[in-house]
Amino acid sequence: MASLASVAILPLVGPFHTRWPRYTVVHVREMLASFRPDVVALAPLAAASLRTPAWQDTDEVALPLTVVPWARRTGARLVEVGLAQDDPLDPGDATAAEDLERYLDQYEAGQRRLAQVRAAEAPVRQLLAGALDLGRIRGELLPAIASHQAVRESVLGKGPGTHWHEERAALMASRTLASGGRRIALLAGVDLVPVLSAVLEGHAELALLADVDAGEEGARRALLDVAMRAEASDTSALLRRLGELDVPEARYHEANLLVADSRPEEALDTLRHLLTLDFQEPYYLPGFALARIGQLYDLAQRRDEAVRSYRGVLALSWAPAAAVAAATAGVASPFGLYDVPDE
Repeated sequence: MASLASVAILPLVGPFHTRWPRYTVVHVREMLASFRPDVVALAPLAAASLRTPAWQDTDEVALPLTVVPWARRTGARLVEVGLAQDDPLDPGDATAAEDLERYLDQYEAGQRRLAQVRAAEAPVRQLLAGALDLGRIRGELLPAIASHQAVRESVLGKGPGTHWHEERAALMASRTLASGGRRIALLAGVDLVPVLSAVLEGHAELALLADVDAGEEGARRALLDVAMRAEASDTSALLRRLGELDVPEARYHEANLLVADSRPEEALDTLRHLLTLDFQEPYYLPGFALARIGQLYDLAQRRDEAVRSYRGVLALSWAPAAAVAAATAGVASPFGLYDVPDE
């Protein structure tokens, strides 16, 4: 009898990776590397997503920042196991859960049921507001998510009440095991991890990964994440620390901080320097850097250079949707007439 595949489920937390310095996208990559998988299964992506660069517009920022580049560099096989919106095997209508909530919200009894579900979700929201590491994700967040989902199923029933979590997880698990890997790393949004663990139990040997030290690179990533969010209480100190990083991404964040500090001329000089470097990585940088320098050229009344920069964004083989929107708006009218998009 053939032995079961070894499957390690790595929880993804979307943009929260940029808020949790002890669980950055570098931590995810290092956990992945420590497991040495022959297959990396990606629950957030539908089949064939990786064939075109559009998949990079995902909330699960760990995938384009570290996970997929690592797998491609090391030769681990990537398999998309998620469901597309029009997947014929999807067990439920994507809008049915919202329809159910709207229906229940019309009646007092329904409102009480929804309130019960939302109360059960409160511990999850409270945990997400803090900065978690892998230990707290496993020991506190995942149990809180499982508890909330159990209450939701009890109060609202299976199907639209549970967003078909169990059925969808079973399909993803089946696709994961069908990959044929012997050591499979399954990366999934944290809300799916409890139910994926349950449906895989008995069908695979579930491996529990140890926490990792992301080292200097993890600390650098955490600093870049702080700069990306532009939430530092001391902008000058953050700018000094960014100045010590010799990576193009740091120059982009410097420019954004300078704009926020009402120093657009310095920001423009910083981005002009950035464009002399190799700024193809990370994945979002070319589109956002060109869009931002176009906006700064507009603020400097250099319209021709602004339009050339905006058109540079639109000429890329791929750019984030927000960068494309900014560039499209910038071609139509000078920056200053619309808000700066968030990346």
